[in-house]
Amino acid sequence: MSKIRRTVAIGAGLAAAGTVLSRRRAGRIPTDPLDPDAIRPETAATITAEMVARPSIRRADLARNFAPAIATAVDPLLHGRRYFPRILEDIAAANDHVHLLIYGYKPGDIGETFLAALAERVAAGVEVRLSVDAIGSEVDFGSKELFARLREAGVEVVAHDAVMVLRFGELGGRQFKPVLENVLHFDHRKMIVVDGRIGYVGGSGIEDHYNDERFYDVMCRVEGPIVAQLAAVFLLSWRNNGGLAPADPSLIRYFPPATLVVAPDAPIRASTTVLWNVPGTGHHPISDTIERALEDAAREIHIVNPYISNREILERLLAAALRGVRVRLVAPGKPTPPYPAAAFRNWYGRLLDAGVEILLHPEMAHAKVLRIDDHVLIGGCNLDDLSLFRNDELDLLFEDPGVAELTERSIFDELVGMSTPAVAPTGTKDQFWNATMDRVSRLL
Repeated sequence: MSKIRRTVAIGAGLAAAGTVLSRRRAGRIPTDPLDPDAIRPETAATITAEMVARPSIRRADLARNFAPAIATAVDPLLHGRRYFPRILEDIAAANDHVHLLIYGYKPGDIGETFLAALAERVAAGVEVRLSVDAIGSEVDFGSKELFARLREAGVEVVAHDAVMVLRFGELGGRQFKPVLENVLHFDHRKMIVVDGRIGYVGGSGIEDHYNDERFYDVMCRVEGPIVAQLAAVFLLSWRNNGGLAPADPSLIRYFPPATLVVAPDAPIRASTTVLWNVPGTGHHPISDTIERALEDAAREIHIVNPYISNREILERLLAAALRGVRVRLVAPGKPTPPYPAAAFRNWYGRLLDAGVEILLHPEMAHAKVLRIDDHVLIGGCNLDDLSLFRNDELDLLFEDPGVAELTERSIFDELVGMSTPAVAPTGTKDQFWNATMDRVSRLL
């Protein structure tokens, strides 16, 4: 994520010019179950097949809502030492396809482990596709040799390019094609689909700092009809980034009928909605959902997020605390980069005075999880303007008391137990720096 911020800082003038346009809202109720155009699990295959068959897919074509669906299994996994082994286990058991949409995949021990796992599946006849962000994964710089080896192993790879927007298509055969609608719209999503049956959504890249004690993130494993919608997200993104259309135009192999069946003895039936921010189109369902949920909160708001600097979000958190809602925020004690945290610190005094609990994790708490009463959002969206309005982002919204309680136990209890209370800065120099970063946070 820091690579994005440095890139945007260099192009701050361009970012400033586009900020107002990029923050236009499409609507206040992105999860309206009556939306006739919303993609549903039972229509995902048909809609995706029609769109994938087009000569090209533009960003405006992707600005679609997803109808609430059912997840029959939900497992939010904190820290790479828990979710990486589970993901690799599911990949090893794949018998048809593995699709990965990952912002950052870089060289290192965990990168080598995934390369070996994906190569083994390709050798076994499993189709493996990987879509990454060109900047986030440094495909033309530090990771160039890694991606060459992935392609040599038979992994199909595309890179979403938000800076050098003249290149398009799969790595190894990119063509000259200006895609100006992608300028400074980074693909910050992290999602994996295995055999159309298992999905993962969260905030982790495939990088070593997620697998040691430096970064604490979350990947949420789901099963059930919701996975059909995640399969649609990947295939539409793949084509939008220049990937070749699958050989079978029906796409039926990516949407196995069994996924749509909810067994009578399913352990849970959690109402779950896919939220996909498509910047440059006015379609920001994650942003709209968060704002609405904060306004409607009645009992408690628990958030872990590394970058809390959006002014509207902070104002809603303050207002919730003042009306008696318990607000608890977990942020990194060692933030990377430092200036979004400085913008957040400028609000410490007001928030603490209103009764907000601010807890600092000893390392880089990089997870993006919100529990608001019985609602939970898990994904990759930060609470800053860059994520809320300029990046492609993906979150899952769970509307289920059981998932809310599970998230509290498996995520927040551990993070809170490791953290210490924050105090408002008092030094004149610190206060000036924090106030300055707060003012310019919308550009950086």
